[in-house]
Amino acid sequence: MQPFPGTFPPDWVIPDHVVLGVKLATVEYGVDLQVIQDFRGGLAADEIIRVWGDCGFLCRTYNGWVEYGDTVLWGIKPCDLAGNMFCGASQFEAPEHYQLPVCGIYWLGYSNGVVSGPLFTEGASETIELEDFEALVNGCLATSIEARSLTEASVSCTSDGILIRTTHEWSENKQVCITDATGRLLLNTGFLGELGSIPLPVHAAGILMVTVRDEQRSFTARILAK
Repeated sequence: MQPFPGTFPPDWVIPDHVVLGVKLATVEYGVDLQVIQDFRGGLAADEIIRVWGDCGFLCRTYNGWVEYGDTVLWGIKPCDLAGNMFCGASQFEAPEHYQLPVCGIYWLGYSNGVVSGPLFTEGASETIELEDFEALVNGCLATSIEARSLTEASVSCTSDGILIRTTHEWSENKQVCITDATGRLLLNTGFLGELGSIPLPVHAAGILMVTVRDEQRSFTARILAK
């Protein structure tokens, strides 16, 4: 789920809830959903919520394309009531309702226990098991950015293992700790220089947490290992 960067304040575009739900009805330019699971917490299973999309005058995503009975996976926020002003003074929207946030991609595919879409890479089609999705959500949404250092670094998964890039501000000697989604330690190692290539731990799969440290800073990223 990816907001368009640099356009709106974070509280406009970061979802409060990531909801797996079933469409029950179309209501004007919105839908009623029965919640299966809220991966961010707060919404109960079987709760019925109304989620507004775009009436044609808002910078929201249209959501009327969903078929009745379809299962959706959406990032949503409490409704800002903008439709009551810009959609013909309709007054359909209420404070207890929800909406798709403005200008971005706030949905992923779901089928047979597998979540699909641009999970890590913009425009890509990547997959993850639903049982691992909650760990991914709670680690990668922008509201969790406090857990990361602002120091420049990047971590990616390649066919050869895990590639780590750091900038010249880092010390020469870095320590690397890799754990799985449950927090189990898989590997504790290190490398020298700005670029490190770490072999994937044996039998590593699913969500991995990679933490890079030197004497003054640290950086943590979550990757998907297959």
